[in-house]
Amino acid sequence: MTGYSETDLINGRPPFPYWPADRIDENTRLLQQELQGRSPAGGIEVKVQRKDGSSFDSRMYVSPLIDPKGQQTGWMTSMTNITEAKRIRDQLSASHERFTTVLEGLDAAVSVLSVHKNELLFANRSYRLWFGADAQGHTLLAHSATSKLFVPEPEDEADGLSGLPTQELTEAGAHPREVFIESLQMWFDVRSRYLQWTDGRLAQMLIATDVTARRRVEELAQQQAEKAQVTSRLITMGEMASSVAHELNQPLTAINNYCNGMVSRVQVGAITNEDLIAALQKTARQAERAGQIIHRIRAFVKRSEPQRQVASAAAIVDDSVELAGIELRRRKVSIQTYVAQHLPPLLVDPILIEQVLLNLLKNSADAIDNAKLPPSRRHIELRVVPRHTPDEGGVIEFSVTDTGPGMKEEVIARLYEAFFSTKAEGMGIGLSLCRSIIESHRGRMRAQNLYNGASVTGCRFAFTLPVDLTTRAEPLPVPDVPEETAAANPNATSS
Repeated sequence: MTGYSETDLINGRPPFPYWPADRIDENTRLLQQELQGRSPAGGIEVKVQRKDGSSFDSRMYVSPLIDPKGQQTGWMTSMTNITEAKRIRDQLSASHERFTTVLEGLDAAVSVLSVHKNELLFANRSYRLWFGADAQGHTLLAHSATSKLFVPEPEDEADGLSGLPTQELTEAGAHPREVFIESLQMWFDVRSRYLQWTDGRLAQMLIATDVTARRRVEELAQQQAEKAQVTSRLITMGEMASSVAHELNQPLTAINNYCNGMVSRVQVGAITNEDLIAALQKTARQAERAGQIIHRIRAFVKRSEPQRQVASAAAIVDDSVELAGIELRRRKVSIQTYVAQHLPPLLVDPILIEQVLLNLLKNSADAIDNAKLPPSRRHIELRVVPRHTPDEGGVIEFSVTDTGPGMKEEVIARLYEAFFSTKAEGMGIGLSLCRSIIESHRGRMRAQNLYNGASVTGCRFAFTLPVDLTTRAEPLPVPDVPEETAAANPNATSS
């Protein structure tokens, strides 16, 4: 190892020839320490110089030689070349230091917990800053997420991995969960997985990233979206103001006529009690009709928090058609509706879905009216049917089909862009908002032109909504009005 011969080394005295010249004092001190019996149990690490001048790292163990009588007769020294081992150890130490530095610098909390002993094995700076140096924070994050901490059976403690699905646990990917820690008033994106610690123990690692700012931005965006929804409904009602006024004018005029007629006949004593009661009943019905119109509009435009609830497609269609009918009658556009029976229930905000349907019906009526189409082509079809697709699974599809002039392909491509409108006076938030509403309900929306050969015969907007499978479907009988009837009476709405 040193390059010196036996002759060079036997009977030598300190300083030995393999001591480096710059380490003679240090090695002399270490030798005296050994001779005094204060040798470390793990030996001493020294630098050794070969005869050719090169050097290497070694570990020396010095032990006294004791004869059978218990007398010390000398010393024995063993030397091991640890140059390569030290190089590997230094590399591992540097790698560990770099790895620890990276983990300490993360903005995410990283922690590792022993599954068996509930002992915190590692925690970086962010974890210590938020949760301290104990395992409580790790347990809180793990138990708040849906991936629960694994608790072994008592008999498993004899063997750290006995009976545990180690391979399946350690190979499982991380499933992110968003967790709210009330004591910190913070939201965390938590990812967890099981791993084998350096000593073979099963451990759970958590990485918790602070997403509080993002959640607040999302909440603000949600609030802005809710305001936009209400604004859109107000705009819709504003555009329909003349139609609403005309619709209300009919029952109000009838009430006025009934009242004036009754006053005139009472003054001349030309009305019986039976006629008076009948006139009052008719007046009450007209007042009720006017009240229903106002109530329907008020419920549609009032500001309220989105409320998901179990709703039937038939009820949503009825309410939407009743509101849209005001505008359709003014434009002399008929509507035919078909709602399939025994549809499963929807878990939606009914007002928002009504808003989408009303917008689509109104757009179809606008397209038909602006194209100056003849009575035979002034009709809309609204269909609600169940569908099943590989991408979406079981859904209910709402489609609005008109017989208008259709749209250009470049317009269809930009149809859902915010502030893009095909109308000169349009604000460009209608269809964009409709798509946002449908996607917030985990549905999809699309538009397409209908063709007869190369000629466009109309346009169809359709959107799907996932069904609520937790509630059994109830029969929803909806009469189907033949198309011939709707076409024959362009001022009527049918459902």
